[in-house]
Amino acid sequence: MKNIITIIFCMLFINLNSQQWVDDSCNKKASEIVNEAVEHLANLEQLMAVGMAKAALMLDDDCGCANLVMAAAAARTGSRKSKLEAINVGGLTSEEKVWHKMLTATLTGDSDTYLSSISDGLKETPDSPLLNWFNSAGDYNNYAKFAQDFPEHASAAYNMVAYGHANGEIGGKVDYDAAFKAIDKSRELHDGPNALDSKAEIAAMSGDFMKARQNQFGAFDYASFASPYQPKLVTYNRNVNKDEIVKNLQEAQKTVQKAILDRNIEEFKKYVTDDMQLVSGDSNLQEFYEFTDASFSRQSNINWNSFDLRDIEVDFSPDMTMAVLTFYADGSYTQGDSEESVAYNTRASSVWIATADGWKTVHTNWAPYGGGSGIPKN
Repeated sequence: MKNIITIIFCMLFINLNSQQWVDDSCNKKASEIVNEAVEHLANLEQLMAVGMAKAALMLDDDCGCANLVMAAAAARTGSRKSKLEAINVGGLTSEEKVWHKMLTATLTGDSDTYLSSISDGLKETPDSPLLNWFNSAGDYNNYAKFAQDFPEHASAAYNMVAYGHANGEIGGKVDYDAAFKAIDKSRELHDGPNALDSKAEIAAMSGDFMKARQNQFGAFDYASFASPYQPKLVTYNRNVNKDEIVKNLQEAQKTVQKAILDRNIEEFKKYVTDDMQLVSGDSNLQEFYEFTDASFSRQSNINWNSFDLRDIEVDFSPDMTMAVLTFYADGSYTQGDSEESVAYNTRASSVWIATADGWKTVHTNWAPYGGGSGIPKN
């Protein structure tokens, strides 16, 4: 029953107007499914391609093209070799044999054999969409030509053309409008998540993170569990809410420092994680050390009159999973029984990481600044 449901599910995904990518060795029903698998593979939707390839094999266990799809989707250093060795090469069509030879060449990085296989294959079958697709790789203008020559197979090509416009590789200038138009053409030909992921990425390149988040969610929504589109969705969402995150981190830095000065360990623990130890370097310029619960028990002969953080700047890593805060601290303190006030002036930085439980600090570093003093040596 599960196999029947899988086949029906995959059949529902098939575009009834989908075109033949390759002259395959499969029976009629399996051929329809496996060519849709190739369409997903060309559009970098490997998981969907593998699922359809397996469905094709349920209908035809001699479907060589389905095995080629699964070999192509597998890691070069993983199971690709064993998958290729298990294929009955003698039962493959001429186009499939070319693909098998190309994939075999990738196992050793034999680029000469890879390229010559395509060239020889095109001499025999010059109108093969699959081989012409492989021959387009590496040049945005080649993808544009493929879209013209094979308009019914051009979804993946338009996707690449979109990046060519967004990167300024086509037409000599960055053109986001042309990029989005190319993505829309891609989606007209193939309903899959990768084009939405691409549209989101190009929107982010243009600085429109709201549009990026919207489209990335569309890609994520195809199948949310363990989705490859989830990390970027989080990144774009954080960019949309960047101002709020900055404000919260600025307040968190002040709060965690106050907790340290007040020796409030419970409050402090809200801002650290068990997954990564907080490493600190104090303004007395002594060695770095791990700031643990025991650090709150150390005796200190510093009596703070005032301590204030100012000018907190926040910079994020490109994926918005890490933030670096830079700031200054002003104040004064007395030491021991002395009534002599020491002017405290330091510059500092801290590193925060995004976790499932919120942003947590993992590193701080302090140093004297502007003629002021840091804390005394131990």
